[in-house]
Amino acid sequence: MSLKELLLDWLIRPEKYYINKYLLYLRKEEKYTFISPNKVLAFWYRGKKNRLGARIGFIIHAGCFDEGLTLEHYGSVIVNPKARIGKNCTIHGNCCIGSTGGYPDDSPIIGDNVDIGQFAQILGGIHIADGVRIGAGAVVVKDIMEEGATVIGIPGRIKNHD
Repeated sequence: MSLKELLLDWLIRPEKYYINKYLLYLRKEEKYTFISPNKVLAFWYRGKKNRLGARIGFIIHAGCFDEGLTLEHYGSVIVNPKARIGKNCTIHGNCCIGSTGGYPDDSPIIGDNVDIGQFAQILGGIHIADGVRIGAGAVVVKDIMEEGATVIGIPGRIKNHD
């Protein structure tokens, strides 16, 4: 990104500006919590992340996502602190990744390069393979072990390749 683009983003503050700020604070919190432990800086960045997250609708705890997280839109993105998501995950907004609320409190384990559509829900102690695309509005409550599959519907099921 050029200096001109950075300055323009700072001046007009489009949606992506706040999303990128949120991701920066999330990664800083992770750095000072796990990599170079510093309680004061971890607390500082957690506060900044949580205040901005309250404004734009994100609740994501440190350590849930591997590198390369992309958040495409504002909106309610809620991730259970026990969920584990691999590299290069894309979330399109208004999604929930969490437990079913029962006992045990199991959360999803999601592979690398997963694309999660608008309003999708991924619930329970399930596993999602690498490269899976979860369609808009899908509710996934069972394992998806086929790499590169496309999941649609309620409940989520693999789309047939006709």
